Amino acid sequence: MRKIQAIAPARIKWAIELMEIEPKHNIFEIGCGSGIAAQRICPVLGRGSFVGVDKSPAAIKAAIARNAAYTKAGRSIFIEAPLNVLDREPALFDRVFAVNVNLFWTDTYDIKTDIRRIVSKRSIFVQVYEPPNASQRRSIARAAAKNANELFENVTTKMTTRGGAGLVAIIASVPKKRVV
Repeated sequence: MRKIQAIAPARIKWAIELMEIEPKHNIFEIGCGSGIAAQRICPVLGRGSFVGVDKSPAAIKAAIARNAAYTKAGRSIFIEAPLNVLDREPALFDRVFAVNVNLFWTDTYDIKTDIRRIVSKRSIFVQVYEPPNASQRRSIARAAAKNANELFENVTTKMTTRGGAGLVAIIASVPKKRVV
């Protein structure tokens, strides 16, 4: 019996679109929730892989269940933990993304969340947010872009409305060198 695919919110669909995923890419999702994005990404991956991290035990359990075939085949891994890039190998991921993860617009630099460790100079970091109103969309866009500009050479802000939802995206590439 074919497993029914969950309906992905517009914000997840847009994040996937912005990443321009290729079959060879290794993907890292911050705040993977119940695995809806993974369910859409894993079938596209050829020799690539998917890693999702979320601090919610219920979310990770749901993500593993939703993506059981990919997990069993070793194509997807879901980790119950807060983001800590120090737990990952350096420059491992081609695409890193986060959807509605406040960490990148509300917090300042923290070595455990400095994603430059897990990306290469060819990687893309995509953040997508669905704020409740237009004024928050503008303030989140400014704050997230400001934080991304401190870490990356190329930062682009995009806004759109999809399915009636006002969305904002920050796309960052070419990480600046870390000063330790």
